[in-house]
Amino acid sequence: MKPYGFEDIADDLGLMPLAARRAADAAGYKPSLAAWRSLGHADRQLLCALGATPVVAVERARLILARAEPTPPSIEPPAEPSAHALPSELLAALSDPRRLEQAAWSALTPLERYALAKIARKGKGPRLAAALAEIVGISADAPHLDASGAARMVSVSAKLPTLRRAVAKSRVAMNAEAFARLERADAPKGDVLGTARLAGIMGAKRTADLIPLCHPLSLTRVDVKLELDVARHAVEIRVTVEALERTGVEMEALSAASTAALTVYDMLKAFDRAMSIGPTELLEKTGGKSDYLRDELASGSRFQLRSAPLSADEALALVARPDAGASVLFVGVVRDNNQGQRVSELEYEAYAAMAEKELSRLGAEIELEMPGVKLSALHRTGRLRVGETAVLCAASAPHRDEAFRAARLLIDRVKARVPIWKRESGADGVYWVGWEDARTAASDASHADAAR
Repeated sequence: MKPYGFEDIADDLGLMPLAARRAADAAGYKPSLAAWRSLGHADRQLLCALGATPVVAVERARLILARAEPTPPSIEPPAEPSAHALPSELLAALSDPRRLEQAAWSALTPLERYALAKIARKGKGPRLAAALAEIVGISADAPHLDASGAARMVSVSAKLPTLRRAVAKSRVAMNAEAFARLERADAPKGDVLGTARLAGIMGAKRTADLIPLCHPLSLTRVDVKLELDVARHAVEIRVTVEALERTGVEMEALSAASTAALTVYDMLKAFDRAMSIGPTELLEKTGGKSDYLRDELASGSRFQLRSAPLSADEALALVARPDAGASVLFVGVVRDNNQGQRVSELEYEAYAAMAEKELSRLGAEIELEMPGVKLSALHRTGRLRVGETAVLCAASAPHRDEAFRAARLLIDRVKARVPIWKRESGADGVYWVGWEDARTAASDASHADAAR
């Protein structure tokens, strides 16, 4: 381990480098310059090497420092700078705190974080600027690059494992002859869909071998679904990947979808070399610092809370498209009784942002489960009288069975999962109805049961 360039220390190590200082801190000693120079050159080099490791070997460092003269005074070993948050003294010393983002800080080694924090305690100055340039450099803006601009795999060791999930899709469109072979399952190369499914699974598992900066991950689930689109002579591919990991599985899902699509092409290319692949897209990502839902799936305008009266025509218009063979609308209305008690009016309350996010999430969830379905859900808030519309759930699909099933799934999940609370008014006064009491069970048409 050589000293940093900004330390300006000669090869004889006449001054104590930051790496050696880190090892001494971890060992609980504060050697003077005279004590440092009393050590042999080999001991100084070894102490620097120990300080450059992710975790300092404390006992080895103590053995070396015990040979120093005069004996270094003991200190309480200071805490190492956390990878999860920039030290306050470093933030205060930076002329522009945006110069060092959290992602770049987390990607640094323990020694690099130690060095910057140590220098920052002395405040702003040319030495801190030189240290930032050497240690952080261009990686301040691009964590996958080191200080010199060379590509690197970022460290995720400081992160805690969480459940990571990603959904991706791809598509292979072909001519009628190739599609007929696929439908009849008589392609010369064998079972096209089964082989592509296995290829997708293998593609997910081998992602780190194909994409240079991806981390090898222990996947816990790879689900590859291939469905035939008869009208368009195409295969729709959807992949769900899950892992309990420190980094996301988006690339694994995309790799699986791409590999499955390429396998379909390979097994049918004798009948159509002009097959088209794509688009290959990430649909959903959860876990880690942030979640992602593709815009057309999130479609916030299709999933809303409203304080004004709802429009059935609007709900149907939100799911209209040229290829829909059926549209179904569920209309939930306020009735005049609940479990034998008279109801004159009710009031819905919700944290709008939270409820709309959950509406969008479960709508996208069903659309992923049922390719070809498009959904919308509009829910009232505020005071409603008997007979007023409380909720509208619309679904369109190529076939009526899918549309009916999707609409039923949507209203069931809206009632079961969306955090909207209900307060009823009746002869006995005003009272809250528990969230569970307000649910519509799959076999019960409770409070909202008018559909058309």
